[in-house]
Amino acid sequence: MPAGRHETRMARAIELARRGRFGAHPNPMVGAVIVKGGRIIGEGAHLRFGGPHAEINALRACRVRPAGADLYVTLEPCSTYGKTPPCTEALIRAGIRNVYIGALDPNPANAGKAAGILRKARLTVKTGILRKECGALNPAFNKFMKTGLPYVTVKIAQSLDGRIADAAGRSRWISSPQARLEAHKLRAQADAVLAGIGTVLADDPLLNVRGVKVRRQPWVVALDSSFRVPREARILANERVIVATTRKASVTAMKGFSKDVKILVLPSEKGRVSLKALLKALGGLGISHVLVEGGGQVVGSFISEGLADRFICFVSPLIIGGTASKNSMVWPDALNAARKELGIKTKLVSIGRAGPDLMLELEF
Repeated sequence: MPAGRHETRMARAIELARRGRFGAHPNPMVGAVIVKGGRIIGEGAHLRFGGPHAEINALRACRVRPAGADLYVTLEPCSTYGKTPPCTEALIRAGIRNVYIGALDPNPANAGKAAGILRKARLTVKTGILRKECGALNPAFNKFMKTGLPYVTVKIAQSLDGRIADAAGRSRWISSPQARLEAHKLRAQADAVLAGIGTVLADDPLLNVRGVKVRRQPWVVALDSSFRVPREARILANERVIVATTRKASVTAMKGFSKDVKILVLPSEKGRVSLKALLKALGGLGISHVLVEGGGQVVGSFISEGLADRFICFVSPLIIGGTASKNSMVWPDALNAARKELGIKTKLVSIGRAGPDLMLELEF
């Protein structure tokens, strides 16, 4: 088969993989295409955590027997027992002849093992088809498997002049309904949504996913170094809630709190929850992707401490002005003074529209 045909089949597998963006995490998004006689006979994706993997769904979708067929899969097939049996066994039983793999699995339990198992069973294996594009499907999974730490996306909705509220604290609505829907899609792709106690007290947000169908809501994490979260706060209506606090918090307040809320007592830095300790603790809970929603000091802390991986910025064609309005990102001026160069550089990944607003995606 000409090389271009391999890339075309893998590109289709990448397209299929994206169908799992709201349900597969913390597992990776994976797509699979089965080809026999030059025609696609089965396609599949990993759609939900704990559900069948892409290879299994593709085999089940086959219109004819897959014996002798070729498989294109965006990520190395699993080779160990977990929530599901290993896909390598299923491929061997099905009689698949050739396996074309995009990216290797960063999970140490599987990394590099599938090719050996399949070749031993006399299947032909070729790796690296659209490797870069396949690897880019799962930045959170890749980081988590390599470091044990969550991938961090920070999200801001700001005015044209970089404000998130006026001097009176008014912030509704800076972003358009279309931008707010995109924000809910970001929540649906994360394992946890995080905000500071300032945002919880000022806005009383729910921080859950709305307007997007999900099988499981993300964790809601409140940064609250003194444990000031009110018992009537709306975030507590969520099923999975974490309050991250410090040893200076009131023990009495914590003891009388709902048993359904997970309380993390973490080391502090300058009187606030250590973000490095927080990310380590969240990783220990299996949380691989955190969406940080603010406010300005929380977002600024993740960025200035070098803990953010991606930045999503919604920019509204609105000018707030004022001298006491709130900036979208805040950190001590001493940090800027200590830098040799001006500011923190980012890499622009994409520019899009969400209604009247700009939607910028950047990487650090």
